[in-house]
Amino acid sequence: MNCPICNKSTHFLTAKKDRFARVYKYEICENCRFIFEQNLVLDTIGLQKKVSDLYKSDYFDKIDVGWQGRCDGFLKIIKKIIRIYGFSKNKKDISVLDYGGGNGYLASKLYKDFNTFYYDKYEKPTFLGEYKILEQPKKADIIYAVELVEHLTDIKEWEFLKELMPNVFVFTTGLSDNINNKEIANWQYINSDGGHTALYSSKSLYFLGKKYGFIYFFFPSISCHIFIKNKFLSKINFVFFEYSVYNVLRIIKKLLKNESIF
Repeated sequence: MNCPICNKSTHFLTAKKDRFARVYKYEICENCRFIFEQNLVLDTIGLQKKVSDLYKSDYFDKIDVGWQGRCDGFLKIIKKIIRIYGFSKNKKDISVLDYGGGNGYLASKLYKDFNTFYYDKYEKPTFLGEYKILEQPKKADIIYAVELVEHLTDIKEWEFLKELMPNVFVFTTGLSDNINNKEIANWQYINSDGGHTALYSSKSLYFLGKKYGFIYFFFPSISCHIFIKNKFLSKINFVFFEYSVYNVLRIIKKLLKNESIF
């Protein structure tokens, strides 16, 4: 089986059961370290049906119990990014699309300050406000997505970057980069109950950014990723250098605390 991102060889990593005792089999790419459920490649429609039952009314109460804390943290980040973008472009009327907006919590907080749109093909918002609810996604200056990309059961869904052509895409997701090969199969983010079927490394996200013409930046301390539209510079793996500096600082910090780095 080849990786759906870089087309290199993969091997079986682990199998997990969800709360309905259904088995999910995960592969890992030997090149870009992308981790994905086998049916993401073999049977996308079947996988979508398989995970649809996970998103029931109790999902946010029993499974994803930390959603509000993550959203409050992200709210501060996205507001800063929007304002920096507006200043850099000398633009006041900035359009923002909450892509895969879930219960609408973030959109309900942003619409007072920005021209905010909400889109989710599976959910309807329960947190209401004067933001625009879309039946189909539309182009916007900035698109953001919180804890969405690991739920994509079809890697082709990244095509929204090509179709909607945002100048900036901001998203959150966990990365596998600092998890060693012995521990990766037990990584808690490989969560079948949470519907996590696609898990990324910084290298796999760099490949995706490059494919759609975006520079990729990553902020490890807040698990926040930013794609900035620039086809020419997208060929440079800035995160490779960024992550190298981050890892050096991480090692120094652990040494200062007399902690093991292995």
